[in-house]
Amino acid sequence: MARLVYRKIGNRESVVAVHSVNTAAGGGGVRWYEFRVGKSRNVSLYQQGTYAPDGFYRWMASPAIDRSGNIGIGYSFGGTPNFAGQRFAGRLANDPLGQLTLHETVLAEGEGAQNAMRWEDYTQTAMDPTDDSTIWYVGDYLRKTRPSSRKTETTVGSFRLRTGFLDEKRRR
Repeated sequence: MARLVYRKIGNRESVVAVHSVNTAAGGGGVRWYEFRVGKSRNVSLYQQGTYAPDGFYRWMASPAIDRSGNIGIGYSFGGTPNFAGQRFAGRLANDPLGQLTLHETVLAEGEGAQNAMRWEDYTQTAMDPTDDSTIWYVGDYLRKTRPSSRKTETTVGSFRLRTGFLDEKRRR
């Protein structure tokens, strides 16, 4: 559902892809893959995993790879009793293969249910060109503005995977 992400880090070339899947726990998860491009330009699967730590739903993911080869993935999250919001998980380049070891961080908790409009389901990650370590993530959620109304909000967050997990969070 999201674009493929290509990175060349030193002599290594990687492509990361994500999509949504049903899970055995009853919810939805983020399925992710890292492919490597060989010297002869052949592409092979290097690692893969499904991030679904519980029975809630995770969908419409967007990946990024920083200058160290760390992978971050932002996505929509929801499921009773949680309204749809935005979350982020990741892994360091040297972590065990196939695992998002930097567990889920909440960027925005949803505050309302959608009932009359299409979910603002497109999320996006991008690398900050000033340091090539900060991953910017944009996603939408519904916010309560008054007891009887809902407003779509866009949240913008920045993450650095090399220094821990969530360095800062910004909302707009």
